[in-house]
Amino acid sequence: MSELTKTKLADLEEDFRSYKKIPSKIAEALVAREWKPDDANSWIKGSQTHTEKALTDLIKREDNKSYLYYSKLYADITNAYELLSDELKEIVDKYMWGDSDYLGWTEIAEQVHCSTGSVYRKRYKILETLAKQRGILPE
Repeated sequence: MSELTKTKLADLEEDFRSYKKIPSKIAEALVAREWKPDDANSWIKGSQTHTEKALTDLIKREDNKSYLYYSKLYADITNAYELLSDELKEIVDKYMWGDSDYLGWTEIAEQVHCSTGSVYRKRYKILETLAKQRGILPE
């Protein structure tokens, strides 16, 4: 079975932790793609509303690589999260996405009352699930 390197684990953890910011990155990718120099002062003219068709056209653009990347990443993290046990979901909710997201894994071990080795195994399981969703590891 393939093992995840320290570098790959760090990348996966960064992706997992960024989950709450991905929707804004998707929006930025869509807006940046359609921005024109004329839009710089659009706030002076008042808000420009887009029709539903225009928004749908924006979303369907297959040549928008940023949009495609962030959309797939968001879906992969969502799917990986759904596959986690309740215990691992709690760790993700509180220590990767919640108020205690600044804590390192040693501090997380103290908070959840388990050994450092045990919390790193839980971390590996979380990130391994994401790696499988991303196609980095076979399922």
